This record gives sequence, C-alpha cells and structure tokens, in this order.
Amino acid sequence: MELGLKQLIRIGFNTDVVKTSRLPWVDYAKGIAILLVAYRHILIGFDRSGLAVSLPLMHANEIFYSFRMPLFFFLSGNFLGGSLVKRGAQKLLLNKCKTLLYPYILWAIIQITLQILFSKYTNANRSIRDYGYILTKPDALDQLWYLFALFNVALIYIFFKSFVRLRTWQQIILGIIFHSMSLIFVDGPWHDLLYYYLFYAIGDALSSFMLNRSLYKYYGSWKVFFILLPLFGISQWYFIHHENIQYTQIYLFAVVALIGCAFMLNICFKMQQWGKMRFLQIVGYHSLYIYVMHVMIVSAFRSFFVNIVHINSVPLLLVINLILGMALSIIIYNICLRSGLWFMFGLDRSRVLIPKMKSPGVAKSARQNVVASL
Repeated sequence: MELGLKQLIRIGFNTDVVKTSRLPWVDYAKGIAILLVAYRHILIGFDRSGLAVSLPLMHANEIFYSFRMPLFFFLSGNFLGGSLVKRGAQKLLLNKCKTLLYPYILWAIIQITLQILFSKYTNANRSIRDYGYILTKPDALDQLWYLFALFNVALIYIFFKSFVRLRTWQQIILGIIFHSMSLIFVDGPWHDLLYYYLFYAIGDALSSFMLNRSLYKYYGSWKVFFILLPLFGISQWYFIHHENIQYTQIYLFAVVALIGCAFMLNICFKMQQWGKMRFLQIVGYHSLYIYVMHVMIVSAFRSFFVNIVHINSVPLLLVINLILGMALSIIIYNICLRSGLWFMFGLDRSRVLIPKMKSPGVAKSARQNVVASL
C-alpha cells in the first residue's frame, strides 16, 4: 500500500505519542533539555574542528550548561517512587539494567568502533584502550557518560530507599554529603554519581507535588514566571562571569541549576496549558534515543558540510545539524522498531514498542510503562 506524506511522517516520527501522553510537561522538559544537550555537543564539535564560534553562542552554551543535566536527574527522581511501588526494588533494579546499563554499553561500543574506523573525519582520538573506559572512565566517552551516571544514581538510591530504609529527607542529606564528596572524587563514574545524586533525591522528594495535577495551573502561572524570570536572569549572569563555581562553589552552582530547572519547568507547564509546540513533545519522548545517536549523526554531517560542501557559517551549520541530529535520530529509532531491532535500545520490550493506536487501552498502557521507567 502506497503511503502518503502525512502517514510517512506519522510513522517516522511516531507523532501519535502526543495523543497518548499523560504528562506532556515531562516530554516538553525532556525535549528542551535534549535540544540544549545537542546544542552544546554540536558547538563543541565546531570549536574542535577549528570553526570560529562567536562569543554569544558560547555564552548561550554556558547558560544552558548550568541546568540541563540536573533537570534530567530531577525528572528521573520524580518517577522513582511510583516505579518502586509498581515493580518492587529487585524488579526495578533489573529494569534499570535493561533500560540504562545495557543501551549504554551497547552504544558506547558502537560509538567507539565508528570513531576508530572513521578517525580521519572525527575530532575524537580513539583506540582500542577506549573500550576499557566504558565502565572505568565514562566521562572520556563524550555524551554517553550520562546513561551510566543515571544508572549508578538509581542503583544506589534504590538501595538506600528500599534496603536501608532511608526516608526522603535523609536521602537529601545523603545527597548533600555526596555533593561535597564529588570535590574529592573528581574523575570517573564516582564523581558523576556523587555530584548528581542530590538532584535525583530532590526530584523524588518533590514527586508528590510535581505529579499532583491540581497544582499544574499554579506551576504554569504567569505569577510564577515573573517571580522566576529575574532570579533566572541574575543567576545565569553570575554563572557566565564565574564559571569556576561549578568546581569551587558547587552548592552555589546547585542553586543556579535548581533555579534554571524551576524556570524551565514553569515554561513547560505553560506549553502544556497552551498545547503548542508539539514537536518538543515528540523530541522529548525520544530523548533517550536521540541522546545515544545524535553525536555520531551530527559529526558525520559536520564533516560533510565543512569538508565537501564547504559551508563554514557556524549559525547556519548549527541550525542544520540540530534539525538533522534530532530528526534522523527519531527516524532511525522508529525504523529500527518496525524492523524488529527494538533490542538496540533496551531489553525491556514493553518500553520500546510503538503503541498500536487502533487500541487506546494498549497505547495508554505502553505510554505508562515509558513514563514510569524514566
């Protein structure tokens, strides 16, 4: 059967996810966060390639840097409690292995292999020894460190919550202690675990408020917006002029990050109220799959446009690479699912299968599994 353009877009981008989303603000938040992550990675790639990146673009990168990764950990913490109730500690730990650890190891191997094979065209200086960094030095593997960090944070958090029986406020205190210890362990997976544990704990602590639908109208109110706007502006101005606080004054940086998270979430709740910019929902739903693929995609296109097409305009290349990096990651993911290659993105089939839109009950169930396993 011949497919029309609308049907191809529906299949390639799985646009039906916006119809089954129970919590659009979550997808909006993840969509904004992954766009900011991709922005940074693309810009760093340009800089390492010798392209002239303007100061305003670099400053924008620093502003985004202050809150985008803490936002991911905060959102994940929001759903920890519900996942524990639904699955239990042991099954949830196994689920984290299937949905975080497995895709991290698989895509780390894929990315390192491609960087070695195409070393002439990449900025990364890879060798066989880099395979050993997968579990010992994830920060050296570009963007993929996040998946391993999120797995480790979830693993330790579940242990203390379910087996040691720490209360939420005790988890936050532990997160504060861990945050201080991150100044000691400045390298390797321990640093990421210690540094981001606090944001995960805060996410869990505030989950009952964040998931309370009766409060959404307040979270997306203009009053909250105008309260947060000056705080966001001042905190980001300070960070741009004192970038070293992320290493020397980590608690001040944490405050900057949390203000940034709050401001972005206010915007996301407003988007949910308006029902606008639905493409961000689609991007957010696919954020994990964009995360593992976008660096390889934008690296290939950067090399093509710069070395073959001879385009050197950084703003133009930035827009092109952002669009291609997002769009092709989503399309490749959905093609893989429809080709039976769902195991490329996890071992929990209920998470990665495309909902059958002819059956609303199935679609809703599949969507709930995805949200619960964030």
